Amino acid sequence: MIGTIQIIAKIIVDGEVVEETILLDKKVDKVSSLEQLGFNHKEQIDLISGCQDSLLKAQSTDLYDDIDSCPKCQSKLKFAGTVKSLFHSVFSDHKVPVKRRKCCNKDCGWTSVPSISSLFKANTHPDLSKLQTEMSANYTYRHAQRIMNAMSYYTRKVNNHNHLHSIVETVGNYICSNQAQDIPAHIPVSDELILQVDGGHLKTKEANSRSFEALTSVIYDPNNIQYSEAKPQENLEQELPRRATILSKHCAASALDDNLQTIKKQTLLAAQKQGMTVETKITALCDGASNCWNVVESLEEQCSDITKILDWFHIAMKFKNVSLPKYLATKFNKIKWCVWNGLTSEALKRFDEIIPKTRNEKMKVRLTKLKNYLTNNQDYLVNYSERYREGKLISSSLAESNVETLINQRCKGQQHMKWTREGAHPLLQIRAAIASNDWNIYGNEYVLNATTQSA
Repeated sequence: MIGTIQIIAKIIVDGEVVEETILLDKKVDKVSSLEQLGFNHKEQIDLISGCQDSLLKAQSTDLYDDIDSCPKCQSKLKFAGTVKSLFHSVFSDHKVPVKRRKCCNKDCGWTSVPSISSLFKANTHPDLSKLQTEMSANYTYRHAQRIMNAMSYYTRKVNNHNHLHSIVETVGNYICSNQAQDIPAHIPVSDELILQVDGGHLKTKEANSRSFEALTSVIYDPNNIQYSEAKPQENLEQELPRRATILSKHCAASALDDNLQTIKKQTLLAAQKQGMTVETKITALCDGASNCWNVVESLEEQCSDITKILDWFHIAMKFKNVSLPKYLATKFNKIKWCVWNGLTSEALKRFDEIIPKTRNEKMKVRLTKLKNYLTNNQDYLVNYSERYREGKLISSSLAESNVETLINQRCKGQQHMKWTREGAHPLLQIRAAIASNDWNIYGNEYVLNATTQSA
């Protein structure tokens, strides 16, 4: 044996040690394996818990209801012992002594029933609530429960999946209702912004429906796109040849069935956070759905001009889903070439040539749907080839992962996962805040305000 290590916590008042607690008394032997090196997980958690107990005991001398007189008869108050109240810190749970107060008037008999919750409107440290929110935003509630308990070493009721669900709803709904407060006073004005609106379908718990659609939007200044070096490609119909990263963006999301009011409001706030003014020009890319165009059009009075473009990414994917025999493939590829080069009328005419000649009924249906898709969105078809050569945006592929990031990764990771609109919406608010980097700036404020105001 090498020796002994002893860790002691002292409570010192006016330079005098009033209490001393041994947190750890451990024999130190020669290390024979890696697992013996340093403190193990349980010892570290127990040490933190012991330190917390000592600190909380010292702080408890000032924990009592801050009232001057009896609320019942207005007589003087006196201290009458303590009551232990539950407090959840990040890695451990504690019973904190809180001073009880009693009315000096014997005929009154009023006695306070103090607690951490009554004093601070919550009994969970905001750091724990924030960590629980982040974990629940990235993992299923049960998976987040397992992770949180593994981090704390012990199984804790505060990490129960139902409680995690409740925290997400509380924080997410707070974010949704208070986003306008996050707009900084001085934002650099953007001359041009890129807006992309898209939707994703979630399986629903409702008996008479299979799914519902949640909408997302992302808006950013093209000057905030950072490109990596890459060799140019010969085939211009392919996706952009260089990898790109959006350095600053703001996202919005809504799962509510409220006639698009929430997603419109949040998209406007996101645009304002990115520096939109009445002088800003917006280039909007959508997949062609009418509800997405409605969100775009809601910004028309708030900016200078909106150029609406049917997203080439979605066009290319729809063409890719059609597989024709060789005798029709060349003509079909010519249709795609016409769309790429802005020859919309020519492209639509060529559909009438190959649809009757298609023998496969499944492919004939797909061709008809593709034609209808282009026909319904022909006002938003542009000369993609020309815009590409000019270095202008034609595709949402740069931010196509917005739906994947906000919706699919969390809400569609398991086939059996089903949602209600009210359950998915607050979760999407948190994921949108994280994707926008607002969480890093306002996360502590969101959690503290949400958990204390809900009490």
